[in-house]
Amino acid sequence: MKYNINELMKHGQTPFKVNETVDFSSIASKHHDIRKIYPVKITGTGQLSGEDVVFDLNIKCDVVLPCALTLEDVNYHMDINTKEYFTFKEYAKEEDYDFDMNIVTGHVIELANVVWQNIVVNIPIRVVSENADEKMQKEGKNWEIVDENNKKKEIDPRFSKLKDLLKK
Repeated sequence: MKYNINELMKHGQTPFKVNETVDFSSIASKHHDIRKIYPVKITGTGQLSGEDVVFDLNIKCDVVLPCALTLEDVNYHMDINTKEYFTFKEYAKEEDYDFDMNIVTGHVIELANVVWQNIVVNIPIRVVSENADEKMQKEGKNWEIVDENNKKKEIDPRFSKLKDLLKK
C-alpha cells in the first residue's frame, strides 16, 4: 500500500488501478471495540495531478464487534467509499485546504494508514445481534427491565406523602 512519488510521476496523469488486500489484524487487536477483522479489500483508482494525488477508493471488510446488549460476537460488514487527497508540495499545510489533505513528508505515499482510519471512523457506536432480546437477562437481584408491556403503576414509597398533599 505504498506508492513511490517518483514512480507516479513517470506515469504522468494517467489514472492507475488500486487493487490490494491488507491484513490489519495486528493493529485491530489493540482496538477496544474490534474483536476480529478479516482481510480488507481495497479497490479503486489513483491519479496524479500536479503535486497532488487523488485516490478514489472502495474499502470492504468484515469486522467482529461486541453486541451492545449481550456482548456476544456480531459480524459487521463494512463497505466504504472514500476519496483521499495527498500532496507532496514542499510547504503545504493542512490549514491551507478546505478539505482533508494528507501531507506527504518524504517520497512515499502510505495508503494503509488512511484505510485504517476510514475503518475505525466507520465502526458503528453500537451493534445488536439478531436474537439479543431473547438471550439477554431480563431481571436480577433488586433489578428488572421494564418496558411498555410490563410497566407497573406503583408509586415509589418515598413519594407517597406527596400524593396525599396533592389530594388537598
